[in-house]
Amino acid sequence: MEKKSLKQYPLLVFFALFILGLFVADMFATGREFSEMENRYLKQRPKFSIKALVENEYTLDYEKFINDQFVARDAWITLKSVSETALGKIENNGVAYGRDDYQFQKAPTADEETLGNNLGYLQEFLETYQGHVTVGIIPNSYQVLENKTPVSFPGVDQEPYIRQIYEGVKGRVDTLDLLSVMTQHRDEYIYYRTDHHWTTLGAFYAYQAYAQSRGLAAAGPEQIEPYAHNVEGFLGTYYSKSKKFDTRSDTITWYDFPVGEVTIDGKTTILNSQKQEIPVEGMYEVAKWQERDKYAAFLYGNNGLTVIPSQCNLNHQEGRTSRVLVIKDSYGNSFAPFLTWSYDEVYVVDLRSLTEKMSELTARVQFDDVLVLYNYQSFESDRNIARLTY
Repeated sequence: MEKKSLKQYPLLVFFALFILGLFVADMFATGREFSEMENRYLKQRPKFSIKALVENEYTLDYEKFINDQFVARDAWITLKSVSETALGKIENNGVAYGRDDYQFQKAPTADEETLGNNLGYLQEFLETYQGHVTVGIIPNSYQVLENKTPVSFPGVDQEPYIRQIYEGVKGRVDTLDLLSVMTQHRDEYIYYRTDHHWTTLGAFYAYQAYAQSRGLAAAGPEQIEPYAHNVEGFLGTYYSKSKKFDTRSDTITWYDFPVGEVTIDGKTTILNSQKQEIPVEGMYEVAKWQERDKYAAFLYGNNGLTVIPSQCNLNHQEGRTSRVLVIKDSYGNSFAPFLTWSYDEVYVVDLRSLTEKMSELTARVQFDDVLVLYNYQSFESDRNIARLTY
């Protein structure tokens, strides 16, 4: 019988050595806490216990740990993206690639049950709150930028659902037709290419529409331009999901309007992502502009109650303090700063983080106006909207 040598199987030897090398490298390369490419915290090594092993918790957690801490993970993700693009793939991980480098989250079905529940919570809030309220539902990018979505894009038509929400509150509140506002400016840079948020320009157009609906003077482009700053290299949530290797990054514009002492949850300090206490200075955590999650710089992220005293209100009346309450999702973070041109104090609530009951806040502070501002997909799915009724 012919004796076979490993030299006859060079690919097998190479593959075995490659796997062995990765195994050894993994032993010394684990422990990263955060992935800049994926914009998320990575799974850390789970603690071993007999109980966790028997209940299969340890094995599942360890598998997640290995997947997250695989050596050169970012390089492998990039290689996968390159190969998929070379094969002509036009989507990845639920994100579709559109025209002009735009990316869109696929949304083939609507969560009608949660949408109905959230509308009910909003109606219940309106029955108990006696002040003036405006409701604004923001259409998501694929609904407005139809000329940039791929052919046969699987996205729910949001217009009838937004109309359903507005019909449900008809006669009790004012509604803001943001679908028309955004569609009017669809050829401008009103949504990020790589992220699910509107741009600051999109938020500005919505602010002008809201101020006009309330009969208030609003800032124009010539007034805000001197305060403008641009941040390049923003890669948002769609990029974090798709990992498209040749993605063109976005530009964030932010405005350093003059404001008084901003407080977040009653404090003038906040813990940053490294759990370090930092001062709240203005409306932006400027250090975030140098990090991957740049959008989190707006209002220092999604905090419970942020209070912004204005120093540029065009409607200021001596001896009187006008106040607006914005109940919002993260779209509101880039919107709220513009309100300082139309009110003396801007209160911003994110129900996901609010520690105070809404009933307590509205009893404690008298507001001239309340604006409920959500993008459609958040209003359809966010179960924290139930906290409106607390």
